[in-house]
Amino acid sequence: MLIVGTRGDVQPFVAIGKCLQEYGHRVRLATHSNFKEFVKTSGLEFFPLGGDPKVLAGYMVKNKGFLPSEPSEIHIQRSQIKDIVFSLLPACTNRDPDTNVSFNVDAIIANPPAYGHTHVAEALKVPLHIFFTMPWTPTSEFPHPLSRVRQPVANRLSYQIVDALIWMGMRDIINEFRKKKLKLRPVTYLSGSSHSPHDLPYGYIWSPHLVPKPKDWGPHIDVVGFCFLDLASSYVPPDSLVEWLEKGEKPIYIGFGSLPVQDPDGMTEIIVKALETTKQRGIINKGWGGLGNLAKSKDFVYLLDNVPHDWLFLQCAAVVHHGGAGTTAAGLKAACPTTVVPFFGDQPFWGRQVHARGVGPPPIPVEEFSLKKLVSAINFMLKPEVKISATELAKAMADEDGVKGAVDAFRKHYGRWKVKSEDDMVPRPPTHFSMRQCLGCT
Repeated sequence: MLIVGTRGDVQPFVAIGKCLQEYGHRVRLATHSNFKEFVKTSGLEFFPLGGDPKVLAGYMVKNKGFLPSEPSEIHIQRSQIKDIVFSLLPACTNRDPDTNVSFNVDAIIANPPAYGHTHVAEALKVPLHIFFTMPWTPTSEFPHPLSRVRQPVANRLSYQIVDALIWMGMRDIINEFRKKKLKLRPVTYLSGSSHSPHDLPYGYIWSPHLVPKPKDWGPHIDVVGFCFLDLASSYVPPDSLVEWLEKGEKPIYIGFGSLPVQDPDGMTEIIVKALETTKQRGIINKGWGGLGNLAKSKDFVYLLDNVPHDWLFLQCAAVVHHGGAGTTAAGLKAACPTTVVPFFGDQPFWGRQVHARGVGPPPIPVEEFSLKKLVSAINFMLKPEVKISATELAKAMADEDGVKGAVDAFRKHYGRWKVKSEDDMVPRPPTHFSMRQCLGCT
């Protein structure tokens, strides 16, 4: 499994990996070194990929996506991408760096930010299955989350545009990787970043009750449900937290996980004033952003380091967070009305979906975060009808098992691969850019 991103990106794949092991598969999860302990204590094999998730997240927050806001930023992202791409082949072929046990890959699961996954699969002649927490497959129903398209007529086109922009920024890195490490011919400049067959299987990790599978997605694409890793059952909360929770009404959770915050002290001041104004208790997750530096402690505020969301959110009346897919899923599963404060990437998309489903207010972009908007959002979440909608959605999601859905999807498509000849398992030649195909014409 080749997984790039923050902990929220890695955690669903830990759950999937553990389930794959129960089916008898041997699983190596290759991701950033920051998550080595997390992966290994979950019982999976680990291999380090290049790239630093803190640097990647900082770049994405500053630039709102893949495109740099200034030329000096370009080398940062390209350096990270190159480190990631050139670590993919060793992740699939090298011995375990700790035990020296050999590893022979039979299939690859990857998320799109691994970038070079299709090329490694081509070189090793093994099947590939993509799983992701945000839409990456063209559809006419909504635009690519990384695009700024707002006209429905351009929804499908937005995926081709984003793909082309990403490819333009990394094509030389990919071709260097293909030639020097994979011993493959370079791909053309018009091939697109994926260089993958048209029927490459994709599995999307979200609830179809929140975002149904688009009608123009074919049978090689599955919407499997949110993938939760059970951390609550083994978590023992500190006595101080339990005592604080028991002293009053359920609090509102506010935190932005592993995302860097530009002005943590200013944001903390807004959060505390908003809680005071709305007469609510609140839990502030300090996270990587450094929230929670209070000049004087407040009895209605509890400062917290990382706690499993599947335990914590059940103790909360509502949640305010960045809108990562995993955090959004955990809040909705716990029937929490949700306010999304998106920083970049797919987070605005999830904010819009939450609001459209009636379980939260319109998203508040982080650059527009203010006392007035946070107070309004908290008051929105406290409405009885919003809690009813959140409870209904949680009940619908309760019957889903995204982890088993992902494993079933993988095994279904893997079974089809096994009956193919070895030649058929090699990715087909890339198709060139076609405006007709991009717009869904035949």
